[in-house]
Amino acid sequence: IMLENMGKYQAVKDSALAGKVTSAVASSALAGKITSTFQVFVLSRDDIHQIVTNVSEVIHAFDLVVLFTFGWMFVPAMGVVYTVLNEGKGKIKRVASRTELKKNTSAVDEQDEIDCSYESSYIYQFAVHVSQMAKLALLVYLCDIVVVALATIGYKAEEWGNVSNLFAKVLYTSWIAARIQSFKTHFLSRFLRKCPEECDKVLMVNRILDLTVLALLVVKIMGYFAMETGVALGSIAAFGTTSTLMISFASQELAKGVANGIEMAASDRFFEGDNVHFGDGTQGYIVKLGFLRTKVRKYDGAVLDVPNTQLGGQRLINVSKTKTCQVLTKIRFSYDDIQRIPDALEICKDEIKKACPKLIIDGKPFRAKISSFETQFVEVTFNTNFSLPPTGEGFWANRQEVFLAIDRGVKKAGLNYARPFDPAQK
Repeated sequence: IMLENMGKYQAVKDSALAGKVTSAVASSALAGKITSTFQVFVLSRDDIHQIVTNVSEVIHAFDLVVLFTFGWMFVPAMGVVYTVLNEGKGKIKRVASRTELKKNTSAVDEQDEIDCSYESSYIYQFAVHVSQMAKLALLVYLCDIVVVALATIGYKAEEWGNVSNLFAKVLYTSWIAARIQSFKTHFLSRFLRKCPEECDKVLMVNRILDLTVLALLVVKIMGYFAMETGVALGSIAAFGTTSTLMISFASQELAKGVANGIEMAASDRFFEGDNVHFGDGTQGYIVKLGFLRTKVRKYDGAVLDVPNTQLGGQRLINVSKTKTCQVLTKIRFSYDDIQRIPDALEICKDEIKKACPKLIIDGKPFRAKISSFETQFVEVTFNTNFSLPPTGEGFWANRQEVFLAIDRGVKKAGLNYARPFDPAQK
């Protein structure tokens, strides 16, 4: 009896141990699962036959012929038709509009011609879009075939129900976004050809529209995933309280930087290539104006990468947009010549007028007066303004001409400059 009871006890113990081992294997991460996963793709002759049968049921030869025809033959076919209908028309001269005739302007310039080739026609654009849509449809068709094949061999068939619909929606939505970008670039380029002086504003609008299209595309694709798979954006981002807070703070900083970048670009304060002076002392040329960071090339050649959050709201002097400049200088004369100085200053002013055609006489000060009595000399101040930007080669060349003109006037008046002195003896 004891041996029988011991045998039963051992049998129960072995059964419990086998159950624990089976449970451990079932809950393992990889052990025992890699081989079973790849065994699904080891196809027998019956599996291959079943795949071919199921795929044959969803494939129709006429569908493939239609997609191939529109995808690869529609564009050249329309080109042949267009060439036959417009034979002999390579380029034609533009006909003057009523507005041009009313303004009594030249109706047609000899060089003003319109390209009438097939590639520049609206028919070509229509054919290209139809061709692209057909090629994308063929990709969706291929995706359907892959889904049917995987479902046939039983590889997680319950998860493949909406893959084709999701793939088609993402593919065509991305294509539409790309087409919108293309049309946007086309119309902005046409506007830029008419108004080249608006280049900076066009670049700003182009960047804002690019960001808008990209944001809408991402939101739309995430909506497709939520609809077809039940995985919403909130569940993807929910990694726990700490991760959520980190993502929230990062998103706030990112949104703040983008907002500052858009505000700076839209405010028309400065553009790429402008010479700027910021309130914090940053000075130089704008190399790149981005949505998050701005690169400034300082006068010594070093490129400074500044976050937009540090530039937004700062006081700014845009030197490139300043249309006038000032040349202010001081000269010292001896007290022995003080009575002759006023006449000498008038001679100097005449020399400046002759040498500097951009001199501003009306509306801006043009002065040359005795400004100070010092211990060892009389100080004279020249205040001149010019219709030139306060930067660039033109500014420095004009500044040099002012100094040379003053020197010629001083020599014509027969005056001498005051000798240098030791400031400690002042």
